[in-house]
Amino acid sequence: MTRRVLTLSAAALACLGTFALAAPAAQAAVVEVVHSPISLGDYCSAQVNSSSTIGFYNGSLGCHRWSSSGTGTTYLGPGSAAAACAHLYPGATYLGHAQGASQSLRCTYSV
Repeated sequence: MTRRVLTLSAAALACLGTFALAAPAAQAAVVEVVHSPISLGDYCSAQVNSSSTIGFYNGSLGCHRWSSSGTGTTYLGPGSAAAACAHLYPGATYLGHAQGASQSLRCTYSV
C-alpha cells in the first residue's frame, strides 16, 4: 500500500511539474508616460546642473532655470532623453521616447 501511495504521489508531482513548465510566461506590459517640462527639471537638476528647474524636449533635451529677472529661462546645458526616461521611471525598462505636446517628453517602457 505504501509503495502504491508513493508511486501515485510521484506521478502527481511529475504532472504538476509538466504543467508548471508548459504554462506561458507572463507578458510584460508596454506603457507610455508623458513627462512634463517640470518633471524633466527633476532629471536636469539631478543629472545636468543642480540649479536646473525645468527641461524642454524639442528633438533634444535642454535644461534651463528660471531667469533671475523672472522674464524667461536661462539655458544650462543639454540632457539625454533616454537617461531622463530611465531616471524618471527607474522601476521599468526603457524602450524609447518621442516628442510630446508642449515640449514634453513621451517615454515608452516595459513593466
